[in-house]
Amino acid sequence: MKNTLKQTFFTLLSCIILILLLFQSKQCIKFASNGLLLWYHNMIPSLFPFMVLSGFLIKSGLSNRIGKSLQPILGSIFQLPPQMLYAIFMGFLCGFPMGAKMVADLLENKQITKKQGEFLLAFCNNIGPLYMLGYIIPLFDYHNVWSVLVLMYFPPLIYGLILRYACPYYSFDLRTKASSKNTSITPSHKSRYTKKSLTICSKSTKISDNINYITCFQNALISSIEQITLLGGCMVFFNCMLIFPQLLETYIIKYYTIHDIMFVTSILKSFIEIGGGLQQLNIIMTQIQLKNITLFLPLSLLTLGGLSCIAQTCFILKNTGLKISTYIKHKLIQSCIYIIMIFITYIIS
Repeated sequence: MKNTLKQTFFTLLSCIILILLLFQSKQCIKFASNGLLLWYHNMIPSLFPFMVLSGFLIKSGLSNRIGKSLQPILGSIFQLPPQMLYAIFMGFLCGFPMGAKMVADLLENKQITKKQGEFLLAFCNNIGPLYMLGYIIPLFDYHNVWSVLVLMYFPPLIYGLILRYACPYYSFDLRTKASSKNTSITPSHKSRYTKKSLTICSKSTKISDNINYITCFQNALISSIEQITLLGGCMVFFNCMLIFPQLLETYIIKYYTIHDIMFVTSILKSFIEIGGGLQQLNIIMTQIQLKNITLFLPLSLLTLGGLSCIAQTCFILKNTGLKISTYIKHKLIQSCIYIIMIFITYIIS
């Protein structure tokens, strides 16, 4: 019965989307083009080099050296092994969806367990500083840059500490090694390079050192190309889905105040695709002068990431065995922190 309802729902949804693509083709093309430009101008330059470098570091084993260098600071705070410290550092530094990719790579190489991966995913997969500095902060014209960055990244860091020390489920034994039972996943790349690279990357003889690093880099490059392409396709598709709130705005705008409707639909658009939705949200908040929520509302939406970011994370985690529902739960909790801040700011002002 449950499967039948699910099939019926997705069948109807697919038919509705198909009809909209046919009868609202000009508007859908406009939204799709916007998604493609966001991917080309923002995601590829700010994310792809980090994806390749991180994949190379993990596959070659060099990530453990970086993790060990972080032990004096992060190690004393989180009490975690080097590979997990590396994932935390790179997840916050490189931004979404590098946190998810880091967890997937560590699980694939059996350097962490599923429970450890779930813990990392709960707070390390955030919007990146480069995206914040290059797109969000100029878009909303935030003047105090450091305050915005602290408000964006300090809450998830504190959330991770709370999970680490206040949640009994995550009080895992760090001496437990990842085994084939709790980290068995299917490699996402079944090409002839994968098995070869996993074999050659595990060699440590001096003769094979050059081949080792070259092959690890090649495997990381192939993996990153596939993943960045999937992310781009996801951005284009979910930008097309912005047609739903756009039609809602068109048909009910004559019954309500135009700014109120556009404010609501811009939030709906942000829940679907964060980049396109925030563009309209900024315009509306400027027009109706909602200065008291200008900071925390975008941060709450950025923390959740929208359906597009959730789908992209799902693609990266598809063979890890980690539940996307658990990831969404943690994101909703962190997003609620900013919503509480909105109400407090609104009451005070």
